[in-house]
Amino acid sequence: MKTQLHAIVLIEEDAVTLELYQRELCKSFKVFAFIELKGVLEVLANQDIQAVVIEPEINSGKGWGLIHSIYSTYPDRSIPVIVCSTRDSSNDGTALEVTKYLTKPVLPGTLREKTLEIIREKDKLKRSS
Repeated sequence: MKTQLHAIVLIEEDAVTLELYQRELCKSFKVFAFIELKGVLEVLANQDIQAVVIEPEINSGKGWGLIHSIYSTYPDRSIPVIVCSTRDSSNDGTALEVTKYLTKPVLPGTLREKTLEIIREKDKLKRSS
């Protein structure tokens, strides 16, 4: 029997980068990929999403607002948010609520491994509580 894959959301406005990351992440996850912000909250509402990988500079920085919306809309689900950005804002106050901050270039395999680590840690914490 095949194990069901964890579902994640991937948001990246660069089509080539989106395809590279999606191809690699699909090896370990069911990926809902978005090149724009439209529809993301709907997927979060209707799917058991285990993590969100986002380039927050999408739509001139509107991804930061989406991150805030995720945390305020689903505070009880504690969905890890992994920022994968060309801009290093990791010391900025806007990055405080993210689970992991990766500054591009990030190899697709590294992104997959970091995402797996974060979900495993979340699962471990859930089981121990």
